[in-house]
Amino acid sequence: MSKPAAAAKDWSDVVKGAKRELLLRAARDEFAEQGLEGATMRGIAVRAGCTTGAIYPLFDSKEAIYAELLKQSLAALDTYVAEAVAAARTPEAQVEAACGAFLNYYLDHRFEINLGLYAFRGLKRLGVGKPSDEELNQALWKVLERIALPLTEVRGLKPSEVRPWVALLTSQMIGALVLQIAGRLDFLQTGAQTLLRMMLAQCLAPTVSKNVKAARKSKQ
Repeated sequence: MSKPAAAAKDWSDVVKGAKRELLLRAARDEFAEQGLEGATMRGIAVRAGCTTGAIYPLFDSKEAIYAELLKQSLAALDTYVAEAVAAARTPEAQVEAACGAFLNYYLDHRFEINLGLYAFRGLKRLGVGKPSDEELNQALWKVLERIALPLTEVRGLKPSEVRPWVALLTSQMIGALVLQIAGRLDFLQTGAQTLLRMMLAQCLAPTVSKNVKAARKSKQ
C-alpha cells in the first residue's frame, strides 16, 4: 500500500471511530430514557445529529448498539476487578477484593448496572440476540471467574461446585446494589458495602471439612 493510500485509510479509520463513539454516546442517552424496547434507531440518530442511514454501516440494529455498550462496560468492569484481585495475596483476600471491586464499580457507574440488567424501564427478561447474549455471558463469566477461582480454594470446592456459590454472592450483591440505588437501605441504617462484608464473613468462614482436617492435623 502506498503512503497516500495508507494515510487515507488511517484517516478513514479515525473518522469511523469518531462516528462510532458519537453514536454510542447518543445511544446511552436514548437507552437511559427509553430502555431497549422503547429505543429506536431514529431516536439514536436524532440525538447523534445524523440520519439513520449513517448508523447502519456501523451497527445493523439497536440491539447491536446495546450489545456493544454492554461489552465495553463488562470489559471495564473486568479490568477494575482484575486490578483489585492482583493486589490481594491470599485466596480469601482475593474473593473479598473481587467482590468489593464489583460492588464499588457499579456504585460508581449506576448507568451500567441498569444497562446490565436491562432495567431502564423496569426489570424484565430481555436480550440482544442469541450470539451476542452468549458472547456477553462469557464476558460476564470472565469477571465472575475472578471470584470463582479463589472461592474454590477457600471452600475446598470442585470447579463444578463453585457456580452456585458465585451465583449466591452475585445475586446478593446485585440485590444490595439495587436497594441502595433505590434508597431502600437508608431506613435500615445500612448500605451495600456493609451487607457485602456480612455476606463475605459467612461465605468465607471455615467449612466443616476444613475444621475436621485441621483437628486431625493437630492430633497427629
